[in-house]
Amino acid sequence: MNRKPLVVHVDTTESPLELERIALAGIDCEIVSIAVSSEGEIIEAAKDATVVLNDHSPVTKAMVDQLTNCKLIIRYGHGYDTVDVDACTEAGIIVTNIAGSTSEEVSNHALTLLLASAREIKRFDLATTSGRWSEVYSRSALNRIYGETVGIVGFGWIGRAMARKCRALGMNVLVNDPYVGEHLAVEYNVQFVSKDELLKRSDYVTLHIPHLEDTHHFINAKALDLMKSTAYLVNTSRGPVVDEHALISALQQQQIAGAGIDVYEQEPLAIDNPLLNMENVICTPHVAGSSKIGWEIIRRRAGEEAARVLRGERPNVIVNPEVLGRI
Repeated sequence: MNRKPLVVHVDTTESPLELERIALAGIDCEIVSIAVSSEGEIIEAAKDATVVLNDHSPVTKAMVDQLTNCKLIIRYGHGYDTVDVDACTEAGIIVTNIAGSTSEEVSNHALTLLLASAREIKRFDLATTSGRWSEVYSRSALNRIYGETVGIVGFGWIGRAMARKCRALGMNVLVNDPYVGEHLAVEYNVQFVSKDELLKRSDYVTLHIPHLEDTHHFINAKALDLMKSTAYLVNTSRGPVVDEHALISALQQQQIAGAGIDVYEQEPLAIDNPLLNMENVICTPHVAGSSKIGWEIIRRRAGEEAARVLRGERPNVIVNPEVLGRI
């Protein structure tokens, strides 16, 4: 007797999966959500799954080896650095993310951090609310933004949305991304440059790259040394693309002017992390892609991708297209 395809959602808490179930309506399958807190629990929950819906849980090679029935792993959101994609490819498992789902939210958050850094909102708020108005009041203290240069590292969905918004503010936009066509320079009115040139010329450097082997500590001590002493770093991508110890050192030594950070090498952020005590650093808790509508879009699209594969169709987004030769 053939068993129904099993769709398993794994996260630290269970979810009713209302939107995913709507997208999967008409598909004869079983849908469950299981709370997990360890590698063993993930394996136990997903071992019989045909499709795995994964919020943030790591998917290691050891787990993949146990997924003997799995056809598809869906990573909610843009990033898929928690999934061993090579192991999935070897096992014939398609990996998909929900690319583009929160591009507007993340680019808005990055732009907010950029503007708040440029206008030193944190320092001025702390001074004003603690009665130090006269200490900080000045007619010439802040950056103009208009006519200044932003360097965008990574020109995917989010990087392009960021470029569009920065150009609307009258900023000059530099881009570093060796994986996209330079014809986009004309479409978005930006200039493609090398990593080093971007770091040297930019008043603001904003990161929109995935965390991969070749992007680990993309911003390190050497990179920070190339930046202007008046420049700001914004990171809404993944924590490990920045060497946090090097960043802290650069900030303490005033090698750069400040930073706006949403992601960290270790999350949650430790309460004794020096970044939290710096007036020129704005910290938010990995919420750049957050919005009620954005989260609903992610969940609905995850269910739609699952439905496509269960109907024998190709998903709209495939992280590892080379897997198609193994299916």
